[in-house]
Amino acid sequence: MTKRIFRSIFLTSLAALILASGFIVLTLYKISETDAVNALKSEAAYISSLIRQEQTESEHLRQIFSNDRITLIAENGAVKYDNITDASTMENHANRPEFREALTTGTGESRRFSDTLSQMTIYYALKTHDGNVLRISRTQSSVLGMLQDILPILLFILISSALLSYIIARYMAKQIVSPINALNLDSPFENDIYDELSPLLTRIDRQNRDIKKQMLEITKKQHEFNAVTNNMREGLILISAKGNILSINESAGEIFQADIEKSIGSHILTVNRSVTMQKVFEGALSGINTEALLSINSRHFQLLGSPVVSQSSVLGVVILLLDITDKHSAERSRREFSANVSHELKTPLTSILGFAEIMKEGLAKPEDMQGFAERIHYEASGLLTLIDDILELSQLDEKTELPDREHVDLFSLAENVLSRLKPIADKKGVNLTLQGEHVVVSGYEKILDGMLYNLCDNAIKYNVAGGNAKVTIAYKDSKPIVIVSDTGIGIPPEHRPHIFERFYRVNKSRSKEIGGTGLGLSIVKHGAILHDITIDMQSDENKGTTFTLTFPVSVELS
Repeated sequence: MTKRIFRSIFLTSLAALILASGFIVLTLYKISETDAVNALKSEAAYISSLIRQEQTESEHLRQIFSNDRITLIAENGAVKYDNITDASTMENHANRPEFREALTTGTGESRRFSDTLSQMTIYYALKTHDGNVLRISRTQSSVLGMLQDILPILLFILISSALLSYIIARYMAKQIVSPINALNLDSPFENDIYDELSPLLTRIDRQNRDIKKQMLEITKKQHEFNAVTNNMREGLILISAKGNILSINESAGEIFQADIEKSIGSHILTVNRSVTMQKVFEGALSGINTEALLSINSRHFQLLGSPVVSQSSVLGVVILLLDITDKHSAERSRREFSANVSHELKTPLTSILGFAEIMKEGLAKPEDMQGFAERIHYEASGLLTLIDDILELSQLDEKTELPDREHVDLFSLAENVLSRLKPIADKKGVNLTLQGEHVVVSGYEKILDGMLYNLCDNAIKYNVAGGNAKVTIAYKDSKPIVIVSDTGIGIPPEHRPHIFERFYRVNKSRSKEIGGTGLGLSIVKHGAILHDITIDMQSDENKGTTFTLTFPVSVELS
């Protein structure tokens, strides 16, 4: 704006200066021409009055000294006298306009220009008393000639004036613009500015109020959006049509281990360069809802890419990341569980079928029939136990058909469990011990019974002859605890992380001998999750194993 104002002032001043210079030159020329004509008239009148007094015109004219050209012309146009040129050599002047006009009206004027010399000759003719015509002429520079004469001075004046105009224009432009540049647009009416800008300032003030109102609404919506997206467990990414990230929530930042502030504005592939991400983005950008499975650091996510469409044009893409790690693990566990169940069920059924077929075909000796029947009974009992454990584990997984919670006395529960296991312990030669105090917790008695039964059963099965299995019910840091320890064979370090997995056995051949379904500790784990119980396990090979169950709260007996 400053440059435009400067150019306007400077060019206007320069144009005015040039026009003024031209007007002055023309004015001076007109004045000079008028003065010349007046001088010629005066001189002609003076000479005419002298000629009237003398007898011989030509002789008297020769005595007059003048810088102007004096010519005496007869009535027929013949030149009688000229103070510059020999009159006898001059042509007839009867056709000269000033001569003819003088003969008619008494005076005449004319001007003739010389383009080659840039000069103009002014002629003034006066009819004398004897009928002759006295003509006086003077040559002076034309407008162009005068301009050429004064050009150096005129150029000096123009250049000086232009320089002065340049300085003044710069100063005035800055003075005009500086108040505008200093405008406080946040408070338009507090400015001391030109009255002509009042309508503009009024509009700015009104727009400021509208913008503030809109910004408050946008900020509110942005805060609401951020509050929603940042508290989402799912990752959410908004991407422009060019692939630049417009918004990314905290969950997505954690998933990709990316700095959220640095990620804004960068390309989506700088956050995750996987082919899966590129496929989902490009699919959504083409206007198609796209989904795929993405694995990152042992976690599994379902990518859902949706196009943002406006007037049949895709403006961007929304990508949602759903953590399906648990679902994926559950699916894998179900597949493994199904395979293991099939195997575990097939083994005893095959054995039962085999013995039954031998008996059916009459291939068994009478004395072996009792043994076959006992074997079939044993396998069938194990099969029923396996089915019961599977059903119980399924119930814990689904958390269905659970009774209401009740107060359970852990000490009494342990007494009942040990009494049921005592025949097995006696047969194994394991000494059972219960110590502690009566501790009441809130829970599902049947499930707690199954948990304690499995722990104690394992303490007996994997013990040594003459070993000990001890159950302790007590408080630790105001929390109820149940400790089941034995002096058995222990668990090797490499097997300890897997002991709670379904159908996992440390020594399959030994487990086969002592029985068991391989689901006992898995039932203990799921029961602990249901009751929010913490399980701690300590084991030393050939020294024994200790399981500590820590309950969250206790209930006092009334």
